[in-house]
Amino acid sequence: MEKSIYLQLLEKELIPACGCTEPMAFALAAALARKYAPGEIKEIHLKGSGLMVTGVQAVLIPNSHGRHGGFISTAMGVVAGNPDDDMEVLTKITDADLEEAEKLVKRLLDAGTFTQDLEVNVPSIYLSTNIVTDQHNATVVLQNEHNGICYIEADGKVILDSRDINPVTEALEKNHVDKSILTIPKIVEFCDTVELDQLDHIRYAMKLTKDICQDGLDNPLGMQCGRVLMQNMGKGLVAKDEFNYTLAWTIAGLDARMGGTSFTAMSNTGSGNQGIICTMAPMAAGEWRKESEEKIIRAVTLANLMNIYLDYRSNEYAHLSPECYCGGVAPAAAACGVAYLRGDNADVLNDIVRTSLGNQAGIICDGAKPSCAFRAYTGLFATLHAMLLAEQGIATGSTEGIVHDSADVTIDNIYRLQKETMSHTDEFVWKIKQEQKTIC
Repeated sequence: MEKSIYLQLLEKELIPACGCTEPMAFALAAALARKYAPGEIKEIHLKGSGLMVTGVQAVLIPNSHGRHGGFISTAMGVVAGNPDDDMEVLTKITDADLEEAEKLVKRLLDAGTFTQDLEVNVPSIYLSTNIVTDQHNATVVLQNEHNGICYIEADGKVILDSRDINPVTEALEKNHVDKSILTIPKIVEFCDTVELDQLDHIRYAMKLTKDICQDGLDNPLGMQCGRVLMQNMGKGLVAKDEFNYTLAWTIAGLDARMGGTSFTAMSNTGSGNQGIICTMAPMAAGEWRKESEEKIIRAVTLANLMNIYLDYRSNEYAHLSPECYCGGVAPAAAACGVAYLRGDNADVLNDIVRTSLGNQAGIICDGAKPSCAFRAYTGLFATLHAMLLAEQGIATGSTEGIVHDSADVTIDNIYRLQKETMSHTDEFVWKIKQEQKTIC
């Protein structure tokens, strides 16, 4: 029997990733370029879209003891990255590798042969890595997805060129299915009826997510938003209730991931943060409510599919967007998963999405960083409140701003907002980074 398109999408878009996907992408491209360019390294040149070169600057890298930036991420990939590890390319870095990587960065920067530049008029995810050695010259390009290797050239010979393929729609097109398969009622129907033994990938996502969130609760990583919230629940300063329990567990995972944890996250549409939010929120709410394992698994499945649905309607921004989807889209999807646990129907989910997206519209993505956790906390708190409103029949009206009666049209409007008014935001952020001399 042919596997359901929903299961195919979950397997395609839910990918284990170690560290934030921007440093990972820099390391992955570098590891692959190094494979085609052995010898003594003389030059490394990086060119990326604004969202990539700004996104890599501030977030901490796994196994780096607090390092951050495009130069060291690239050097770690060159020194010890295995391109076959894909989005887990940073998992095997040792302290000795890190020392060697830092020496490489210093040598090339001192020589003026390690560059990192903004490339305009390219996809929102775009990175070109060129490595020149005393023997070879290799260039690797990834675009549209953080592991979307689409071009390899070695010593003037083109080995791979698939730059014209759009991965956002590839999975749908090859199965002769258009975007109409991704609607709230159809997602709900699938999650109601899918056989539980087909959701092993979701079980795996839940395991990875619980581990990384536990790390954020146990250790002072990132901004410690989740950890501090949980501590103050214990002190009685804030209520120990379902919402705060859900928020603390979920945001702790983002603290860990943005804070350089070595634990692997299950990413969703190229974002480990979105994967954590969509998986942990329904898990935590389900645990608090003592729901059955089956119900929690189905709710996690729904939240992750809702995130894919909303991201896919963002077209070329599906895997990285000018708007902060960790603060807006993923929390809306997660709140839908929590609502599913509570027995809410597709109409309620539609209203949650509409109210949430309207509330968070226009909040920029200014790069991955520890404070992403706090922004996601703000978004998830608001979307859970939107759920309570929707359950009372209250939602943002279609006369208010860019919100429409339909969640479909509302997210389409969010896409248009980005395309028509936010498409140069990343260039502005890069300019600020240059002025502040914080590019690394």
